[in-house]
Amino acid sequence: MLHARDRQVPALSHPRLQLHAVDFAALPALPPVDDVYITLGTTIAAAGSQSAFRAVDYDAVLATARAARATGATRCGVVTAMGANAHSRIFYNRIKGEVERDLQALGFTTLVIARPSLMIGDRQALQQAIRPAESLSIQLFRWLNPIIPANYRARPGADIARALVRAVQTGPAGLRVLSGRALQAT
Repeated sequence: MLHARDRQVPALSHPRLQLHAVDFAALPALPPVDDVYITLGTTIAAAGSQSAFRAVDYDAVLATARAARATGATRCGVVTAMGANAHSRIFYNRIKGEVERDLQALGFTTLVIARPSLMIGDRQALQQAIRPAESLSIQLFRWLNPIIPANYRARPGADIARALVRAVQTGPAGLRVLSGRALQAT
């Protein structure tokens, strides 16, 4: 059984999928899990402030990971971003780097971090607002994709998810960072 938790329940349905809307500031106990995949994220513009962004991209991610560890999860896959660095002067990259650093301290046997440059996909299906600047960037990335180096190419969210699951389930124990070429569809 797959349990998915989000701030809103997306309009998805599958007999082996249970969707739960939760308040990540008051995360309820999780059922026992073996693996946890964390794909939470927003933008500062969508969040409305740096503190609201941090509440999602740092606090909610760590709360989910801690809750999963408490129920027995030994493997974790998480999506952060290209440029994640806990010492960055860029706020977005610093928060992504801080969450990566703090996830490593939780003691997962396997921790796989996916660092895509730009994720593309159908945000409306997930009840997310259309972001005009992002839509323009995606069109530009699609047009330029053949000449952009592999590590910087936009990636469909489904490709990132497949690569993350494969790396968590079949890769060696320890820390592994997936970026660029490793996130391409195979």
